[in-house]
Amino acid sequence: MLLRSLAAALLLGCAGLASWSTATAAPAPPTVTVASASARSFTATVAWDVDRPARVVVALEAGTDTAVWSNVVTAPHAGRYTTELSPLEPATTYTAVVTAVAGRQQATTETTFRTDPMPSVAKARVTPLGLKVNTHPFFPRMLFRQCPWAFPAGVAAGINVFMGTACGPPKQSLSALAGKALLVPDVSSRADGASVIGWHQEDEADVLVDRPEAIPLLPSSSHSGRATFLTLSNHVWSGAAQLPRADTLYPGLVARAEMIGVDLYPLQSFCNKSLLSAVYSVQRELIALAPGKPTYQWIEADPMGVCFGLDPSPAIVRAETWLAIAGGARGIGWFPDNWKQAVRTEITTLSTEIRSLAPALLGPETTVSVGAPSKVLAGGRTWHGATYVIAVNPTFARVGATIRVPALGPGRQELRVWGENRVLAETDGVLSDRFRGLQAHIYILPPSP
Repeated sequence: MLLRSLAAALLLGCAGLASWSTATAAPAPPTVTVASASARSFTATVAWDVDRPARVVVALEAGTDTAVWSNVVTAPHAGRYTTELSPLEPATTYTAVVTAVAGRQQATTETTFRTDPMPSVAKARVTPLGLKVNTHPFFPRMLFRQCPWAFPAGVAAGINVFMGTACGPPKQSLSALAGKALLVPDVSSRADGASVIGWHQEDEADVLVDRPEAIPLLPSSSHSGRATFLTLSNHVWSGAAQLPRADTLYPGLVARAEMIGVDLYPLQSFCNKSLLSAVYSVQRELIALAPGKPTYQWIEADPMGVCFGLDPSPAIVRAETWLAIAGGARGIGWFPDNWKQAVRTEITTLSTEIRSLAPALLGPETTVSVGAPSKVLAGGRTWHGATYVIAVNPTFARVGATIRVPALGPGRQELRVWGENRVLAETDGVLSDRFRGLQAHIYILPPSP
């Protein structure tokens, strides 16, 4: 596996395998074995034995190419040690690849475990980096106002948060979701229960009220264990028609919620395929409007009866999803929910990918820029010493891009192109690549001890 060889090379650091003399017999590689792996809903502990001093890192796979790494553990002598893995996704099967490096030798082993189901009792707290559930970072993948009979299909597609309720009282939704997913009811209902993690303000409140005080101000999630969500209309984007008193309305509304989202829908609201780049732009504007508050975005996933002939295709749903995440989104929803089968398959794939990368996607942002005149848009994150770059072509044409990532530092290194079984060289923090229409690439520089 490409990942494992790269992880080993990184752990070996600057020792330089090429300089190892062929005239000297190499010592035997270390022996590393997994003693146990125990998992809870959001965390796991892997215990491993090593037969000599070594540096050990655990890489995680969750139905995709390996996406995240643990912190490196230094074992000062032979014995048993543990690596703590967090945050993880409930009800998910992981493969943990354990790599031990001693001097110039390395050994790899692996184990598989499954996390516990979604906890039946959940508390939420919002931080600048995103939502936390039961103290663990959590990337919400959402649907809006689904009927309880449709929950199983949503959960099967990877949905972990259902916003709003429909087709019955909230307690019916709570009962149907227990141990499977989390619920964010409408604030007007103030419905509460074991799997409620917060409430959402009136949808697109900016087009319904003329003053912020018209929506309620709820206690902070740090005190209540319940987060407040606010989804704004596409009028918040600078490229849309501006609402009266927008300069005071929007800051006031943002002050009355902790997670700030947006509906944009380039095809179904603006009837314009050339506006896909706005999905990225509105995220950047939302972050500037709500400093210190995590943002999310609803992605158009089916016709809405407005712009006929511009149905969101699987490729467009995919591109918009990664454009929002590249722009800084720390939660994603897909709307509406009556997906065609091809779109459902794509959303299921996206959910698996986001689940795998979630710890990194909830990490701190790192600066990324794309050289003109390329139309490619990009963003970056860091997590446990790894650097991640999400780059997306929002056009339908083949394009190239030169991407600058200062965090990569000086010198020449090889980045993994996630899910593509290839590597890409960068020099002094600059890399170049080609993109098909609507294609997204995710570049990863794994951690170095």
